[in-house]
Amino acid sequence: MDGSSSDWPQAENGTLTTKPEAGLKPAPERRAAPLSPAALVQALHGIIDDAKAEDIVTLDLAGKTSIADAMIVASGRSDRHVGAIAERIMSSLKDMGQPSPRVEGMPVCDWVLIDAGDVIVHLFRPEVRGFYNLEKLWGMGRPLEGASAEEVEKPKRARKAMAESAGDAPKARRVPARKPATRTTPRRNAAPR
Repeated sequence: MDGSSSDWPQAENGTLTTKPEAGLKPAPERRAAPLSPAALVQALHGIIDDAKAEDIVTLDLAGKTSIADAMIVASGRSDRHVGAIAERIMSSLKDMGQPSPRVEGMPVCDWVLIDAGDVIVHLFRPEVRGFYNLEKLWGMGRPLEGASAEEVEKPKRARKAMAESAGDAPKARRVPARKPATRTTPRRNAAPR
């Protein structure tokens, strides 16, 4: 062997190649078993906390909707920080052997949504988070999925009764009557007066 390049097997593009041993097959890729929703929430919460996200809130959605079992809402300090947190979550999920998540909002990074299956992660810039206020939307008082109309109406009636008993009954709003429009310019084909 004189060290010339002709001694080594090469591909057409000039890179070094090796021949697989006869009869050996590549090992199948092993994937970890999917984590339970509670374990996934705990793992994602740790990843988000390590990425220095702020105001991390975990909402339990079990029984409220069929789209997910939990939702994590967190804030980044800037759009770059939000994007970096999202990248870290995606790479960590891949390292854990979880199915690759579906991601929305990465180009702008004002609001990034990561759907990790049983857990949905919302990453916001603080101003955008305050505007959408998902914690209030998905927090307490959300009706159960599949509940009858009567079960949904019970809390509304209870809140109204409590407000009336406290003297905070909503007062009827008076809508002002609409005034008829008056013409300030003469009509084109009208006869002069």
